Amino acid sequence: EKSKTAVVITGPMSTGKTALWCHLRFSATSAKRAVPRTQMSMGINAADAFIDETQAYLVDVPGHQKYRYDRDTQLQAARAVVFVIDSAAVSQDIRPTAETLYDVLANKNMQASECPVLVLCNKQDDPMALSNARIKGLLEDEIDSLRTSRQAGLDSLREEKTQDFLGFDGKRFCFEDLSQPIQF
Repeated sequence: EKSKTAVVITGPMSTGKTALWCHLRFSATSAKRAVPRTQMSMGINAADAFIDETQAYLVDVPGHQKYRYDRDTQLQAARAVVFVIDSAAVSQDIRPTAETLYDVLANKNMQASECPVLVLCNKQDDPMALSNARIKGLLEDEIDSLRTSRQAGLDSLREEKTQDFLGFDGKRFCFEDLSQPIQF
């Protein structure tokens, strides 16, 4: 059943999600055929693929905000998530990147299933690329700031704590505190 094998590829715009999807989708079909050139996606790409002789249903969700509902719908069926980041641009785009990752990690279906997440630090060949460890630290700092501001806004509306709070209240955010496995 596709819903049990879905690998959702998501993340901010222009990080290389569709290029990754094409590489995984087409590279196993013919080692001699080049992976097609890609451009910004205008819709979801989905197909079966074989990765190391394991069949998976790959779903590439565009990073534009208007696809947020589609992303959340796809996360319901995710067995795993690949969150793609542009390693060279992440320092300039840290806030929207952290917001998108926060939304993925705080998704109620993701939390209930403890779905594993791979944060793929793409474009490492760029001279301006940050290391995985540096990106992880930047994201932890920004998510810590985000969860504080989001929680304060929600607390002013109601007294009950929300379920989308990541980590532990009163402790600085770190990925190791989450129930779902996160790998960089």
